[in-house]
Amino acid sequence: MAHRARTKAAVAEEQGQSASARLVLRLVLFTFPLFVLVWSQAFAQPMQLSPRSLDSAPPAGQEIAQPLMPMAQPLSPQPQAAPAEVPVAAISAEPAMTQAAFHMPAKPVAPAAIAPRERYNVVVLGDSLGDGLWAGLYHVLRKDKRFNVIKKSRVATGFSRHDYFDWNAAVREIADETRIDIAVVVMGTNDRQPIMQDGVRHALFDAGWREIYERRVDDFTATLKGTGAAVYWVELPVMRSLRFGGDMERFNEIFEARARANGVSFVHMDGVATGADGGYTAYGPDRYGSTKLLRADDGIHFTMAGYELLGERVANALLADIEGGEAPAALVSAEPLMLREAASAAEPEKASAYDMADRRPGRSDDWLWLGATN
Repeated sequence: MAHRARTKAAVAEEQGQSASARLVLRLVLFTFPLFVLVWSQAFAQPMQLSPRSLDSAPPAGQEIAQPLMPMAQPLSPQPQAAPAEVPVAAISAEPAMTQAAFHMPAKPVAPAAIAPRERYNVVVLGDSLGDGLWAGLYHVLRKDKRFNVIKKSRVATGFSRHDYFDWNAAVREIADETRIDIAVVVMGTNDRQPIMQDGVRHALFDAGWREIYERRVDDFTATLKGTGAAVYWVELPVMRSLRFGGDMERFNEIFEARARANGVSFVHMDGVATGADGGYTAYGPDRYGSTKLLRADDGIHFTMAGYELLGERVANALLADIEGGEAPAALVSAEPLMLREAASAAEPEKASAYDMADRRPGRSDDWLWLGATN
């Protein structure tokens, strides 16, 4: 009996010790998170908030309206201390744009007159639309021996990705090998993307993006004008996609404003290859008056008949400035045409240089340039 009593006492003692241990463990588990929270509040550094330019672009299906131009800053702003670790987008290796030049509307500058010559090098620069515009412009000006139409466009390029292709540097290289009398520019369809600069990501159309993009347009234009070229910036045409077309309209607003500020001609494309309401149409009258397919399947590019309409509008602008009047009716030719791509004014290449084996879907060179559309 005594032995059983001692055994029960021992079991009771062990159970009491186990209960005490569990109680201590619960207290530790409960108090430890509180200790960590108090310590982090007392000693941790404050969180650095990222600037607006680092935010992600809006998800698909959501449009965030951005002002076309940011609000003007006060003439005498009070100095404010900048956050210590926030990247500053203004620090750039590119030429700086003054605050006044960016925020205040630039005074329009009249385009310079085209210097008279016996023969003009017309150099077409731009993206895949530039490829097609070159073909259409060559068709339109083929009978006028004063013009040598040269293709220097490059597909999948623009001003957003200097790390991929720098048009400002490319123009200097082109000018070293080819005299540029007239430059025809069409750009923008590949630029619907953020710009990365100095480790800072600028979302499409935000204030930092616009400042960098406009500066690149200005630098490109200044380089072209520095070669002595008369510059004709071509408006982007109507697109089938409403959302894509809306973005292209915003690019057109930028290009037209910078053309006025930089003193170059802006060639409007309103009414060219459009329906009666001025909107998108796949079929319509070509430059001969026959109803033809004008647009490619992607709703962005054109068929040859469509590119000839774009080329005719540009040719009319050139001839009006050179001759001081309307373009002559001789522009319309019913003769079969063969294309050529000129590498220089002295040594024009033949059509065989436009290699069909290098065609890629979705680009303007996905179409067989087989001559006139009639």
